[in-house]
Amino acid sequence: MGFWLMPATDHQTHMVTFPRDDGFEQIVDLIQPLATSRIFGNVPQLRHVVQELAVTGQPRSHFWPEGTNTSGRMPRFIIGREASKLPCGDVSWIFYGCQYGDNASIQSPLSIIKAAFAKVPGSKFYLPSDLPPDHYIHNRAKVNIGEPVLKELDWLNWLPNGAHIACSPILPTTGKHARTMMDIAERLYAKWCFDSFSTLCVAGREMHFIAEIVFDREDKDSKRRAASLMRELIAEGARKGYGEYRTHLLYMDQVAGTYSWNDGVLGRFNEGIKDKLDPNGILSPGRNGIWGKRWRERGWKTGEIGMPREVKL
Repeated sequence: MGFWLMPATDHQTHMVTFPRDDGFEQIVDLIQPLATSRIFGNVPQLRHVVQELAVTGQPRSHFWPEGTNTSGRMPRFIIGREASKLPCGDVSWIFYGCQYGDNASIQSPLSIIKAAFAKVPGSKFYLPSDLPPDHYIHNRAKVNIGEPVLKELDWLNWLPNGAHIACSPILPTTGKHARTMMDIAERLYAKWCFDSFSTLCVAGREMHFIAEIVFDREDKDSKRRAASLMRELIAEGARKGYGEYRTHLLYMDQVAGTYSWNDGVLGRFNEGIKDKLDPNGILSPGRNGIWGKRWRERGWKTGEIGMPREVKL
């Protein structure tokens, strides 16, 4: 196995802001042809402005002192009020991208990106030099050149004892599909009283819809609600044909169960290989929803999606 390394080169991280919540589908549809034409130098991200608040590292209580852990989601007008105090202003969506190469090979795609996003009324383009030194974009620039930073995880301070888990389905890169999954996520975030932390990472013809769930790991109710939200996001996304590309160990059986075409033939095929290569079920039993025969016979494999059977030892 080998790894192709990118030669050392110049780079240019950039940010684009969009003012309206309902411009979401148009933005995704503008991103799609740029991604499939390989205009972007790196996998870009599109995320909601609430994450601009969170990535400052300040807790939710800093922005919404009157709110509590039982107050439900932060109201949209509070998000707008607090975002207006940040360099991005009172916007709704924020795009982060990066280009690589010499000056000419950077400026050419940047001009195409600027022209495309200019079709969205009120959009604004920023370079790191346009923003203060403590803005997240400078840490994003380090990530884009392979320098590890921890600033990205400052959004875990959003709640006390912050922890996170994510539902991560794969969608076609179209505004229609993005809207379908976003509507599911927003409805379920509201049902289980969590703030929206959805991010779209666009690789090309497909995009990763990352629905982060930030919860209080020391609070039993917060953990219960996070687990319930996670299971419903997986199940409802699967009903629309959106499959997970990664998940936590706890949900691997549920996710594997969503790939159920032809009466679950993929799962049976994987189990057959597992039983031949690892007949005693020693290697990572249950990983990716693939259990060895002796574990399946003991009832360790889940039955109904997301509902563990009683374990008989």
